[in-house]
Amino acid sequence: MEVVLKEIVAAQDLRIGMFVSELDRPWLESPFLLQGFIIEDKDILAQLRALCRFVHVDRSRSAGDAWRPEPVEPVSVPTRREPVPLAELVSTSPARRRPMDFFALLKALRSAAGEIGEAAVPGAIDTSGGAPWIHFYPDSDLAQHASGGVAESNARASAYASRPLIYEDEPGSAPTASAPRSEWGRDDGGVSGSVRQTELKVSVEEEIVTVLPVLVKAQGLLAEVARDVQNNLNPDLDRLRSVVSEMVLSVIRNPDALLWLLRLKQTDQYSYDHSLDVAAHVMIFGRALGLGEDSVTALGMAGILQDVGKLRLPVRLLQKTGALSPREYEIFKTHVDFSLQIVSRCPQATPLMLEIIGRHHERCDGSGYPAGLKGEEVGVMAEIAGICDVYCAMTRERPYGSAASAQVALDAIRAQRGTRFSNSLVDQFVQCIGLYPVGTLVELNTGEVGVVIAQNRIRRLKPRVMILLGADKRPNAYPPSLDLLYDPATATGEPYAISRALPPGSYGVEPSEFYLA
Repeated sequence: MEVVLKEIVAAQDLRIGMFVSELDRPWLESPFLLQGFIIEDKDILAQLRALCRFVHVDRSRSAGDAWRPEPVEPVSVPTRREPVPLAELVSTSPARRRPMDFFALLKALRSAAGEIGEAAVPGAIDTSGGAPWIHFYPDSDLAQHASGGVAESNARASAYASRPLIYEDEPGSAPTASAPRSEWGRDDGGVSGSVRQTELKVSVEEEIVTVLPVLVKAQGLLAEVARDVQNNLNPDLDRLRSVVSEMVLSVIRNPDALLWLLRLKQTDQYSYDHSLDVAAHVMIFGRALGLGEDSVTALGMAGILQDVGKLRLPVRLLQKTGALSPREYEIFKTHVDFSLQIVSRCPQATPLMLEIIGRHHERCDGSGYPAGLKGEEVGVMAEIAGICDVYCAMTRERPYGSAASAQVALDAIRAQRGTRFSNSLVDQFVQCIGLYPVGTLVELNTGEVGVVIAQNRIRRLKPRVMILLGADKRPNAYPPSLDLLYDPATATGEPYAISRALPPGSYGVEPSEFYLA
């Protein structure tokens, strides 16, 4: 008997746990913010029954008794726990498309680091005098807010941010790794097509294997860009754009993989880590907002290059750990002009890239630089870059300070809602990042400590986690993975749950002990 996964259900027959994929009316005529959601409580159930005569339910996305598994062919999973050869994991044949053990994957990648990772950042830059391209965020820029009233929300940002958060590709146009382009949005930056919750193309394990060489190549190209700038040569942006296009496709297939590698496979050059971190976040945020492929690629290129002008600043200024004097801060702000000069000389630069680079430090209330633009003058794309720049700077270990937790960084951005950043874009960014982003350390109700390895797009409070420490806070020799979406039971029979997020480095957890650093 065939299992029906998608069906039309009368409103009076709805129950908690069902995943509503479509209404009997346009979503914009409903009070629901997301197009596609689980009925989690009686209030939502009552709203649906009062509003609709029937809805479309997807059983494969439902929870509890309403859930139905998708029919799958039985697969054989090896019971051995030795590291699997990397060549086998890379294979995409149907025989190899089986569940992967996440820790076994990490061990396989680490064992292959000699052949993959050595080229991450070539020794093409003389850093004897200090890191040449350090992202410096003055304390005053993070902690102080303008006192001159609340600026109006950016109208263009609202046009995107008022739309549902996550989008699905049009039928028949799903991008693949081999496709040179994917038509999942208009190239003019507009929102188009069917608006549904994203279906991940591949698992996070599969995508990590796919995107790791791309990330390594991107790190190497960044070193070449810095070398060219130091030698007064125009960087070759064609090769960089090719890598960014591959990263865009990775974001479409599964954004968690790129975030995992960027958060946990760090180099000894903060500048490269931050630049790629911003590029990934602006692409993921742009994708979530439904921007066209060319717009998302431009965001990625600008994210990588927006701070290249710091190569023109004195190293002493970039290395300073204390507060900048007013004169030093004025000198620091010139890095935006230098970035524009460097990138504008490249024939591959586009007007949109230059706009984002030139305005990513502008703020809606006019408190930014270099031009003090306000409101709509800043532009949606530059504001996306600005929000991601602040978030990434705060959540990564920096030469002048330790990394903040994702929650602290999101709170700092929320504090600037309606002043430096528009209300709607801040709200959408918080939804996009989620309460427990990939790489977040969390403590479970059992006392165990884990790290988030993948988000659950249906229930953001129930991610996949890898258990690093036992309840006694001793490291697990072979960390298991748990998907909290399916309510795995603890030893007492209670379902596992996250008690709290932890700051980076809690209980002595070091990335180099568990990941790819």
